[in-house]
Amino acid sequence: MLLLHEFCLGRKATEATSNICEMMGKDTLSIHTTQHWFHWFKNGDFELDDLPQSGRPSLMNMDVLRELIEEDPRLTTWCLAE
Repeated sequence: MLLLHEFCLGRKATEATSNICEMMGKDTLSIHTTQHWFHWFKNGDFELDDLPQSGRPSLMNMDVLRELIEEDPRLTTWCLAE
């Protein structure tokens, strides 16, 4: 959202990166990431949500995973994988 806001204000990628890093922390954002997003915005793509990805589908039931994490948030990824 911050990148889109900076883009709509007409800022250049370097200035937008600087502004966001000043507000959120030094290493919050790279110039490369800002340039990537600005490229999408310039082409009229303002979709901020993740789109479905191709590749191997997940075999994990996400509802079960969510329940396990809510029951014990200290579980490691190793334990959850088992």
